[in-house]
Amino acid sequence: MLLLRPLIAITSVVGLVLSQNTTSSIDPNSVPIETRKQWCQAQTSSCPLLCYQLPNTSGSPKENTCDAKTLKYQCICSNGLSPNSSQYSQTIPYFVCTEENDECVTKCNGDSSCQSDCRSQHPCGAQDPKRVNVTSTAASTTAAATTSLPPFTGVPDKGAAARPSTDLGQVYGLVVVVGAFLAGFTTLL
Repeated sequence: MLLLRPLIAITSVVGLVLSQNTTSSIDPNSVPIETRKQWCQAQTSSCPLLCYQLPNTSGSPKENTCDAKTLKYQCICSNGLSPNSSQYSQTIPYFVCTEENDECVTKCNGDSSCQSDCRSQHPCGAQDPKRVNVTSTAASTTAAATTSLPPFTGVPDKGAAARPSTDLGQVYGLVVVVGAFLAGFTTLL
């Protein structure tokens, strides 16, 4: 248990270095500067939220920067670790990936099979992010423990008593109200 924290720290630093130093096939200058500014704004907005996925962090990162000219960014959480931004949407790796896919689609010259392969074989963003900071709430375990009915699947369990789909009290009440309305209406005629 004592070695777990340093191992997590080393893994996070390696992930950060790999995610920041990977070469992409896009030239940042091929994307309009206004678009890159929006990407950086989304990255810096996502960083505090991504930090919550790491243990012992707050929503105030130590470093949260993004350079729209080069698309270099840093997201270092309050505990000194960095989330793997490539596993999430609305981050620089996500936007670079979608731009690569768009360029691939453009090179397909209208071939729908090629266009489909560009996106399906190179998915971007939140596919299945690893949840580092997973907690279970007492409310969900209490709710699961207090219910005795299985979830309804469309087929009743054998031996289970059939329940009416509506409460008969509501049906009788509606009949009384409609009957009273009709009796009053016929009295006026």
